[in-house]
Amino acid sequence: MARLLTDLFFWCSFLGIVGTLTVLVGHLLFFGSPHRDAPKEPKSIRRMSLAERGIHACLMLGFLSLAVTGFASVLFFKTPITGWIRSLHVLMAPCFVLGLAASALRWSQTCCFQEYDWEWVRRFGGYLEGHPEVPAGRFNAGQKVYFWTILPLGILATLSGLSRAFPMFHENVQLWILQIHRYTCLLLLLLVISHIYLGTLANPGTIQVIFTGRVHATWAKQHHPLWWESLHEKETSMQEDRSHRT
Repeated sequence: MARLLTDLFFWCSFLGIVGTLTVLVGHLLFFGSPHRDAPKEPKSIRRMSLAERGIHACLMLGFLSLAVTGFASVLFFKTPITGWIRSLHVLMAPCFVLGLAASALRWSQTCCFQEYDWEWVRRFGGYLEGHPEVPAGRFNAGQKVYFWTILPLGILATLSGLSRAFPMFHENVQLWILQIHRYTCLLLLLLVISHIYLGTLANPGTIQVIFTGRVHATWAKQHHPLWWESLHEKETSMQEDRSHRT
């Protein structure tokens, strides 16, 4: 039974990863990357603070380490993880859990849906319309959906992983907990692959945020117009206050 379930998971993982990559490549070929002619500007707008970049790095480092160690044995050897790979897998789990908890505390309020987000959803972010401007605050509706999908899946992966690391149920129950852990992590992996694509090839200039924390004004206007407007209004208000004082 365990062998059959492992073989089934191998094919689900293989087809899921290949299928996701095929869709993303197809999107890139048919729709291309927007704003290829974005001007060279100083990256003067702070998009992410140092703390936020640290949280993102902790979460991604933890997840990618777990994904590599967790899927390597299944994809290449069709066996559950064992030995030093399992030890590394368990060792990196706290990094992922810490990043997940910090993400929930830092971005839960920012990722609450607003009325204008439904326009973004209705138009699918403009990805099928040649990327016209669509309403988006600091995070667009797609990023918010991603956040609220990753969070519960991450919690489920953590709880099922803990049950695997510290068995407390009958062997048959543990076997099904393993399946929950496997398929939850597979969904997470497919989402993260899509997230990486959207932050790199699909939207040039976005990946710089995780390194410098800053973007240029054109990028802000194109991708998050409502956020840009709020920053512009705040800056204008501050300038007016300074002029009145002088």
